[in-house]
Amino acid sequence: RAAPLKLHNNHCLQKGSFINMKKVKNISLILLVLALLIIGSSSIVVTNENEYSLIRQFGKVDHVVSSAGVTFKIPFVQSDKLPKEILLYDLSSSDVITSDKKTMICDSYILWQINDPLKFAQTLNSSISNAESRLDTIVYNSTKNIISSTTQNDVISGRDGELAAAIMKNIGNTTEQYGIELLSFETKQLDLPSDNK
Repeated sequence: RAAPLKLHNNHCLQKGSFINMKKVKNISLILLVLALLIIGSSSIVVTNENEYSLIRQFGKVDHVVSSAGVTFKIPFVQSDKLPKEILLYDLSSSDVITSDKKTMICDSYILWQINDPLKFAQTLNSSISNAESRLDTIVYNSTKNIISSTTQNDVISGRDGELAAAIMKNIGNTTEQYGIELLSFETKQLDLPSDNK
């Protein structure tokens, strides 16, 4: 009597271990598929029309993708995005002094664009705020230089474009060293301080 029961128990144990093996295989298969999906998704870079993709390896930019589409990279290698479109930066208003020692308020903005993303990444650490800080300094210094060599009457008469052209000419290609192109400089206000009006 004991023998059939023992045989039945062995059969149940074999059946149970077969089910456990099947579960282990299914879980292993699911984990393998998940791992492949993670590796696959980390090796795809999607670049839109209005951006550059910078592929970095060991912290350095390995290459730049400038055309829109899907490209592949080594899995888990870092990629950054930089805007390709024209950007607007509103400079804070500042006091400038004319050649005849008159104070004027200059409130202006610039339009700029990244034209060399590799140089931009190397010199400004791929940071838009770093770029705006450099542009702020360059444009302010140029504005100060041009206005300080012009009389107040000439500044007032040149508000409709002549002054902006002179400032752009003074800036020249200074921004090229950062991979930036300065497209336009416009003044919103170039006037006497409110207490002098």
